[in-house]
Amino acid sequence: MFPYLVWLRETDSTQRRLKEGNYPCGTVFVADRQKEGKGRKGRRWESQEGGLYFSFVLCEEDFRDYAQLPLIVGFSVSEYLDSLGIRTAIKWPNDVYSRGRKISGVLVEKSSNKIVVGIGLNVNQDSFPKELENSAISMKLASGKEYDRKRVLTSLLDFLSKNLNDYREKGFTAFKERIEDKLLFKEEEVVILGEEPVVGILVGIDDNGHLLLQTSEGLKSIAAGDLSLRLYR
Repeated sequence: MFPYLVWLRETDSTQRRLKEGNYPCGTVFVADRQKEGKGRKGRRWESQEGGLYFSFVLCEEDFRDYAQLPLIVGFSVSEYLDSLGIRTAIKWPNDVYSRGRKISGVLVEKSSNKIVVGIGLNVNQDSFPKELENSAISMKLASGKEYDRKRVLTSLLDFLSKNLNDYREKGFTAFKERIEDKLLFKEEEVVILGEEPVVGILVGIDDNGHLLLQTSEGLKSIAAGDLSLRLYR
């Protein structure tokens, strides 16, 4: 699925490079460092030395339901890390957590007739900026081991290739239960910040990948928003 790979020492954003260029499906751009790494909703993604930052192109005709791709990709990252003994959970809709801290983020964007998927994975960082030190973790901090980033990339691409092919052939229902089992905050009271805040117990996800909340008004399906644990004062 990924026949073309370009590894850059530094770039503004692997996501931007692939969106603006004319590259064939399956092209992967990797950077040791990004000057303008981007996360969901235009947020900045800290791209320190030691992390793995890459984007790849998918053909739109192969993935019509690309709104579910963040969950499929996040599940693949989570599954790969679990295979290394790093226990993880999926924070709906596009993040991977370990020990209650973010270890990876996923960004999916449609551009012309292609889909560009970006992944940031904290690999060998020993520390993070002060504003992130309580909310971010790396593979090294989680396991006490240092990793070969090229080996991490090739192994992760194997997991992605298998799951993306299965998703294309079998649909989202083939992943629904496995993703539900990995959901962060499942069966806890959470708040979704969107057009209007929604509070409820996180039950799971539906066949579209939407979050299911049991609220005081009944079961609600949430298509988009920012998820957090509800804190009591």
